[in-house]
Amino acid sequence: MKQFEEQASNSSWLRRLGSLLTSFRASRSEGASHQAQSGRENGTASESGPPAALKIAGYSLVLMGPDGEVVWTREWDSGGVFEFRPRQHLWVYCGFTNHSQSEAEIAEYEVELMGEDGAIVERFSDSFGDLVIVPPGESKNFPAEWRM
Repeated sequence: MKQFEEQASNSSWLRRLGSLLTSFRASRSEGASHQAQSGRENGTASESGPPAALKIAGYSLVLMGPDGEVVWTREWDSGGVFEFRPRQHLWVYCGFTNHSQSEAEIAEYEVELMGEDGAIVERFSDSFGDLVIVPPGESKNFPAEWRM
């Protein structure tokens, strides 16, 4: 039964990730067409080269305790390589389920964006005023936004 619940939770997570990626791709192409159109209107499209892009192929979540020690980490594949340019942003929703027998104390978390070669190309984090306690068997979502 526990394995079935875990598989159901994983498939639910994958559906949400797929939906997030689909909406991200749609907003990305809308932004690109808007930038191209505004560049043609003011005559700057041919004068400047394309801005530098950052390629992201995966990400990981790192949860840290009150003393800065790593409590938990997990890596995800983004389902393909995405190019990010200036003024674009990415929302990442990472989930953690405490499978241990004791409470997990989380003081801060960090999201690492990885390139095609697996190297970390960008890192951003958030910390809490008070510890976030995740009891055994419970889950917590950690949303994060990154802007280029």
